[in-house]
Amino acid sequence: MSGIRGEELPELTQREHSVLALVAKGLSAKEVALVLAIAPRTVEKHIDHVRLKIRAKNRAHMVAQAMERGILSGMASHV
Repeated sequence: MSGIRGEELPELTQREHSVLALVAKGLSAKEVALVLAIAPRTVEKHIDHVRLKIRAKNRAHMVAQAMERGILSGMASHV
């Protein structure tokens, strides 16, 4: 599946999709950790992995890039 400007969409794990969707809803790492029953540090690692895969500068840029590339569409089933 191709993204913007002919780029391939990054391969995200199901957990990375879940974390991304919750971050996009405005949840903090601690809040995401509570929802997913994982450690906040684990959430931070997932956020870092997603950010690197999407090549985003920060969380806000990560969410914007994910929306622009269509990665966030239909993600409700991942949470």
